[in-house]
This record gives sequence, structure tokens and C-alpha cells, in this order.
Amino acid sequence: MSLTPSHPRMMSPALGGIKLTPNNSPFVKSAPLRSPVKSHRSEVGLSLKQVIGTTANSANAFDSLPFGRSFAFIAGAAAVLATVDDEHQISQRFYRARPTTNPINPSTSIYGGPATPTQNESRNRTVTSLRESGLGASPLASPGSDWTDSPANKAWNTRERIKAATCVSFSPDGRLLAVGEAGYKPRVLIFSTAVDAPSDTPLTSLSDHTFGVRCIAFSPDSQYLASLGSANDGFLYIWNINSRNAAATLYASNKCTSNVTKMAWLGTSLITVGTRHVKVWRTEEPAPAPQASKARQSDVSFALSSTHKTLHGRNCLLGSLLEANFTSVVAVAPGKAIVSSDRGDICLIDDTDGTQRFSKVADAGFGVTSMAVDTKGRLHLASSQGGLKSLNIHHILCTTTPPPSPPPPIQSPMVDLATNITHVEAIGPLLDMLVTVDSHRSIHLSRINAADDESLVGDVVQRLPAHCDSVLGVEALATPNSVEASFFTWSAGGSVFFWGQEGACKHSLEVPLEQIEGVEADPNELKVVSASVGARYVVTGDKYGVLRIIGCKNKTSAFSFKAHASEITDIAIFEKTEPTYVACSGRDRTVQVFIRRSGSWDLLQTLDEHVGAVTRVLFSRDGTRLVSSSSDRTLVVRELVSREEQGETIRAFIILRTVVLKTTPTSLAWDVENDDMLWVSTIDRHIHKYDLRNAQSLSNFRATDSEGGDAVVLSSLVHLRRPQGALIAGVSSTDKSVRIYDESGSLLARDWGHTEGVTDIALVITKKSDDDDTPESKSLVTVAADGTIFVWSLDMKPPQRHDLSQSMDILGPNTPANKDLLATKPPLRRVFSQSELARFQRSPDEETAIPSGSRSPKLRKKLSKFSLAQAPKLEPSPCMPRNIPSRTSYRNRSPSPPSPRHVPKRRSSMDTRARSKASGPATEFGSISASTESLCRTLRAYRKRLANSSDSLSSDSAEELERELALTVRAVGDRAKSKSVDESTMVKLLDQYSERLVTMLDEKIAASVAMRMRERENSESAISIGTPSPAREMFKDEDKEQAKENNDDQGVVLNSMRTNGDMLVKPASVV
Repeated sequence: MSLTPSHPRMMSPALGGIKLTPNNSPFVKSAPLRSPVKSHRSEVGLSLKQVIGTTANSANAFDSLPFGRSFAFIAGAAAVLATVDDEHQISQRFYRARPTTNPINPSTSIYGGPATPTQNESRNRTVTSLRESGLGASPLASPGSDWTDSPANKAWNTRERIKAATCVSFSPDGRLLAVGEAGYKPRVLIFSTAVDAPSDTPLTSLSDHTFGVRCIAFSPDSQYLASLGSANDGFLYIWNINSRNAAATLYASNKCTSNVTKMAWLGTSLITVGTRHVKVWRTEEPAPAPQASKARQSDVSFALSSTHKTLHGRNCLLGSLLEANFTSVVAVAPGKAIVSSDRGDICLIDDTDGTQRFSKVADAGFGVTSMAVDTKGRLHLASSQGGLKSLNIHHILCTTTPPPSPPPPIQSPMVDLATNITHVEAIGPLLDMLVTVDSHRSIHLSRINAADDESLVGDVVQRLPAHCDSVLGVEALATPNSVEASFFTWSAGGSVFFWGQEGACKHSLEVPLEQIEGVEADPNELKVVSASVGARYVVTGDKYGVLRIIGCKNKTSAFSFKAHASEITDIAIFEKTEPTYVACSGRDRTVQVFIRRSGSWDLLQTLDEHVGAVTRVLFSRDGTRLVSSSSDRTLVVRELVSREEQGETIRAFIILRTVVLKTTPTSLAWDVENDDMLWVSTIDRHIHKYDLRNAQSLSNFRATDSEGGDAVVLSSLVHLRRPQGALIAGVSSTDKSVRIYDESGSLLARDWGHTEGVTDIALVITKKSDDDDTPESKSLVTVAADGTIFVWSLDMKPPQRHDLSQSMDILGPNTPANKDLLATKPPLRRVFSQSELARFQRSPDEETAIPSGSRSPKLRKKLSKFSLAQAPKLEPSPCMPRNIPSRTSYRNRSPSPPSPRHVPKRRSSMDTRARSKASGPATEFGSISASTESLCRTLRAYRKRLANSSDSLSSDSAEELERELALTVRAVGDRAKSKSVDESTMVKLLDQYSERLVTMLDEKIAASVAMRMRERENSESAISIGTPSPAREMFKDEDKEQAKENNDDQGVVLNSMRTNGDMLVKPASVV
């Protein structure tokens, strides 16, 4: 059964038929207005300032623009546009786009629906079969690509992070820069290179490739853009670029499953080269008419009515080079191009008459990795051995036909850019310079000599060094220092670079790494480096546990120790006071402390309190404490002690306390304002603040964001100081992001750039001048395993809180700036509280009935009985309204189940919140529920006032308060019986006042028993004496009345407690 619709109007939305899926709206959505009360969340600006290093490993990841003195390369997820000025100084600009970024020009996928499909069903069997039939891409809408599932219309998660950039290409006119991505469902992003154009919003985004973009290239007239997917993707697309707004539409496409290493335009044709592959694709060759006997009628209608066509290509006849691996291709003349191989073959493609003749014309003598043609007509060859060769293109083009066999070797001398370079990855020409990227990821700018010079390539005028392997750490340097640097980084290979604030390399050194011979021996790596205050020396630790102290100026190792049995994980130095201490931690569960005396280093102490690998070690600012963290989920705080023995001071670190954590710590950072506070990041994706004086956790929060994103583990932390409150900056290898939180856990800033695990972060603080009044410049430096170093600029913006009237009038005319005008002043406000509004709903009789004396009105007492009968009703309180009927009826409600015997005590504030939330819908103002909530709030405020106030409370007021609380409990109990109030509420009330009621009953019963004992003693004395005294009889009557009243009160309270609660309070004095 065919899946292709036969009706022509159902074929494609682009043909005017019925749209199967809606397109993106061409109108810009208006952002919702922010709250006028809350300030903008992003009070801290985080922007990319400098990139050191590159991830370019082929010629596709590098391109140059000769007349613009600019070149572009990839660095992680960013494309870097570098411009060289007349003084050979380089300025950078960065181009990135998040997956949720909407391009300026809305683009539609060639399969229907949005430009970015969200499910793999977009590459379904139907589309694959149509592609394999030679019809190119089908315009049939994909059933699996739903417009509402587009990443531009939903929050992106961990699987949709910024992808690594793989290739870049300039348009010949210099207006556009195209960037290709890696991974699943990559994009081809087209940016504008204009100065005022945004660098994070592309003009066009193309998302029709499935598995990575291998190469991209603009045509010589900037009209077409070719994009080639990886071998797993297998498709080559030709896009028609609008010269006015850079909007892209598909022009032609076809399958290309060969391993392509490079492609270039030759006029209107496209040449791709690779492993045993040289092919010329014709963009203007007319497509042959399809035959009805070989295709279905529906397929023929698709081919005839489609908006794009099939790209036709033809392979070149390689002859003796059939097994060669071709690495580069470059157009040198109209209709002619030069192709090179990894064995040094220099070949010529002659397509002036459309026959695409292929022949070998020269031998370079080395494997060629990349080629470039400068503005003076010279061809430069990049060697796989690390050098450059140049030759005149005219000599190659004038080769006799057929070319001599064997072809002559190139006589140009080899130019070495550096001594330790293994090969050159990419090469690109500028006006008078040549830019190269070598295997160490360093960028060199070399001067091009005159034509009569034999070497043609002159001296290196600018060198941008970088790490050639994973960068494992970064640390800030105090200024001034001996190397005039702001921070330094180190890599696993043993290289240490010292960098200035502007990203220039100030100094470098190589750490010697011993290698153990053997087949099963692990290669040694440099793991951690720490520098002294003035950068006079650095302390290094490697994977074998060797600790070295190396001078920065002489680059020699002064002291070496076998400090640990395995890898050294961290190093801390304290040298503010004499003597100097160096502490190092290792995976052998120990901490080693070294001390410097009289210019020599000695082992002071070995600390082995941990039972797991020690991951971090820190000295306090005054050097009196040493804190270490371990994978055994503990923090050990040690204190420096000393004693005098035989005229010598003996020092040691002893355990002060141990902090037990719930999970393993990953990073430690001292609080910038308090030396006793420590910030700890753990693997459960939390950040904790601990007080080391009592080992208590003061606060903690989860490292997440407010947009529903996943929480991350922060592998490295720094604490920042700012006037509005301290900040916490950290990096995460979970999503390769850099984040900034405030101390309450709110995410203030977040950004991405690295494409491999982010290993470390450091805060760099510099001043523009020596003047004390000059504000400090703060930057964050992050390093990653991809070999790149990113410098982020911090913009500490103060929180801006706008006035209500100004915030709500953002769409209207501007408010005058004259402060004397009445219109500019804040409006008048008088808001009544709920208690004030309640007075308007009371009757005049109720207002006068409210007692004003020091004692509450005496309520009529009714004795309750021990039965299941309904408790007697009390008269309503004078404060409650009588004329407002209840809106809820409880007559037909089923009785509540009995409450449990043992109810745990809870805080009254929490009970009140739970009761208010469970009370159902809000009732009208002035009802019993509203009055109850008002009373609860008043009681909470009264308790807080009692706890915080130092004023004395009179005994009369205390007695009156106790009496009112007891009567309130009784009234609530009777109300519960009559109105079916939830029994759990009564249990909570009894829990709150049971202890006080028991105390009151004990006191009254004790007074009653004492009174009766006195009466008995008085009666016995009266009998023994004779005739009683009249005064004694009067006092006896009064005592009996008081005792009777006390007994009645006890009976009322006890009966209320027995009837409404599940607990029966029985005073111990009665027993």
C-alpha cells in the first residue's frame, strides 16, 4: 500500500495546497511584561570576553577572509571571528546560538513542518525510499515532526545543550559567516558579520541534517551555500541564499556517503574530495526527464512540481591514484582546481570544457594536510611534518599535456614554524600574512615575503599558544608577580602557561614527568599545580605521587619528593607568615604537610585520619587551620599548635572537629567575608554553607534553575564579593555550563561554551591603574578537557527596582523627568487592614457590647455530662457578626472518624497553615472562618512579640489571658460538637494548651484541698474550744463558696476535654 498521496494539492504546502502542519509565525512574539514589583533576575551579566585555544582539527574548522584581514576558527561551541589590525594585534568576536534561539528568518524544513525536527520519525521509511529513488528530498510532510514539539517552543533539557561547532565558512563578500554543528540533529547557522548585528541570534538556521555537519562552503558569488553531512548522515544540500536578508531555501540535494575531507567551489560546480573520492557536482546541469515506466505517477508529479531539484554529480577517473586519500582541494583559475593527497600528490582538475580531466602534475615530497592560495597567486602547502612549502601556480598550470611521468618534485624549501610541531592542521591567507593552525592548537601569523624571495614565507609576527591536550586546572595570581601574569593554567601533558588579563601568554614552563616502563604501566600526567604569592615558584603534583617545587624564572626543579603512593589530588600553600607551609592530598588517604626552614623543605607531618581518598585541602587565611575533604563524606578541621622543646619550636596540626556530610564533597571554597564559614559542593547537586566553629550547616540549596532545568553537580566553586551580597560561581561537567548563584540559591547567570567536561574555574581581579580609587575588574576563567580556555566578563549590575506607575506605562508616552511636577510624584495610598474592615460589618450593639475592662465578661456555665449527647451551645462571642449566615451546611455531613490516641505535637504556625489550606474555598469576609484565621495570625504575632520583647508582663494580664484562652477552648469545643468541626482541629488545640490546663487544675485542686484541711482543723479547734466565733463562721462560708466555684470550673474544663478530645487529662494531684 502506497504512503504517497495521489492528490496533487495534498503534496506540499509550498505548492499552494492544504498545509498538513502549521508553519512558524512570521511575526515576532511580544514578550510578557515583567512584574513591576520584582527586579530583573539577571543582576549579574556574564559574557564571553576572550577565547584561548581552538578545537580545530581539520581545514574545515578554519577559514580566512583575505581582504578583510580576518579569519575564523572553532573553539568548543563557539565560532571565533578574529580580526588583525595594523599592529598585528588580534581582536575577537564570538558567534553562538542556543537551541531555543529563534532565527531572524523563519525557515521551513524540506520535509514539512518546522526547520528543526524533534523526533527521528522525520527520517521515516517513506522519505528514505524517495531519496534512494533519485528524487532528492521529498516535500511530503513528516508525520513525526510536530510543530508544537519544536525546541524553539519548549524548554530545552540536558540532551539539547549547545552542540560543538565543526566547520566554518566565510561568504566571499564577507557579509556572512556559516557555522556547522556536530551531534544528532545539528544545525547550519548563518550569522551576519556586521558590527551591530547580534552574535547570538543567527539570521538563518538550517536543521535538515541528521548526524553532524562535515563541511560547508559558500559559492564565489555568495549565492549558494553547500552543506555536507557526515558519513552517517549521507546527504549534500545546496541552499540558495537571499542576498538581501540571507534567508535560505533548498536548491538541490543528493546522497553522498563517501568519507569527504574537503570541498570547494569551482565556478558554479562543487568539488568534493576524500578517501578514494574526487567528484564534481553540477548545480546548473538540467535534470533528465523521468520515465513513467521506471517511476510511479506520484513520484513523477513530485519531481516535476518540487521546489528543489536533484544535484547531479560525476566521479573523476583517478587512474593510478585510485587508492589515494585526498585531503584538500582549492580553485586556482576559472575551470581549474588543484587537489592534494596525504602522500604528497599534487593533481590538477581541468573542467574548462566540462570534461573534468584529472591528472597528477607534481610531487610535494610530504603529506599535504591543507592548501591555500594567496592574493599574489602563490599556492601554499601545509605539511604533515610541521612545515610549509610555497610554489607559483603559473608553473603548475603551464605543465605540458600530457604531464611528464613521473611528475617533477617541488623545489621550494621547507619553512618550519616551530621546532615541536608535528603537523599543520589548517592554513589560510590574509593580505600580507599567512595564518596557520598546528597540531598543538596554536595559531601563528607569518609574514609573506616578496615574490623574488626563495622561501616566500617569512618570520612569525604573532603567535597564539595554547594547550595541546586537556586543561586540568586554572588558578589566579596575586599582582604584582614575577611573570606579570593574571592567572595560569596547566594541562595533563606537563605544560604550564601564564596568561595576562587580555589573554596573551606571558610565560611558560614544562614540568618533567617521569614515565614507568612497562606494557601495563599507566602514562604519567600532571594533575595539580599551585603557585606562591609572587609566582616565584610553583608546586606541582603528578599521577605517580611526585611533588616538585620548580622556580618560575630558571624553570628548574629545586626540590622533589615522593609525597604519595598514588595520584596527588590537591595542593595548598600558605606563606603570609613565617614559616611557609605546603599541604598536599592524595588518593592514598593521606595529607602531607611540608615546612620550609632556612631555605630547605622538610616533611612536617603526615595526616591519615581519612578512610577514603582525600580530594581537597585548604589553609585558612591566617594559616591556623587546615581543612581537608574526602570521599568518605567527611570534612576534617585541624588546628595548628606549637610548643617549645629544648629551645626549638615544634609545630603540628591536630584535629579540631570533624564534619560528617550526607554525600561526597566535590569542591571547597572559603567565604569571602567570614573565615569560619566554608562553602561545600556535593555530588547530590547541593551547595552547603558550614560553620566550622560548631560543624553546623547554616544553609544549603540545590544547584538548579527556575526554568525547570535539571540540577547539576558543581565540580568547582568560587565565592565572589559584591555590595548587594556575595555570589557563588561554579562550573559543572554535567551540562558543561558556568553558573552564578546568590547565597539564597537563586540562579542569576548561566552560560555555555565548552563542549567537553569543564574542569576548573578561577576568579581574576585586576585594576586598570595603580590608583586606589580605580574600580576593580572581575573576570571568571574556565578551562575544559577540550583544551580551550574561556575568559568571562562579570558585569555586577545593581538591582534596579522600578516604580509601579513607570513599570506599567512602558507602552505609553514617556513620563516627564521634572520632579516638581505633580504627575511625577507617587500616587496616594491608604490601604485598610482586615481588622479595620471588620468594624464596618459590625452592628452598633456589638460595638458597645465589647468589654473594655481588665476582666472578660463572665459566661454562663453549663455542666457537660459524660455521654454522647450534643454538648450545650454557648452564646456567640460579641466580636462575631450575627446577621451573616453561614454559607456551608454541615447537617448532612457524615461524622468524622475518631482521632488517634497519640497525636504528635506540632508547631502552631504550621498547624494554622495546614488548617487554612484545608479549609476549602475562601469564605466571605467577617465569617467564622475569617475571624478564626485573623485570631490565629494575632496569636502568632503575639508569640513572636513575647519571644523577642524584654518588657515585663503583669500578673493581672497573665491571669486574664489564661482565663480567655481556657474559655476559648471551651467555646471551640462546644462549636465543634454543634457544627461538626474536624476532630483533628480540637486535638491540635488540646495539644497546644493541655500542659497549661493541667497546671491550672493542679493549682486549683491543691488550693481546694488545702482549704478543706484548714476548715477541718478549724472545726476541730472550735469543738475543742467551745462556742464558735461569728467571724470564723463568716470566713468559713466564703471558703465554701470559693471551693464550690473552683470545683464547678474544674468540672466544666474537664468535661469539655473529655467530650471534644481523645485525651483525658487527669492531674497527678487528684491521684
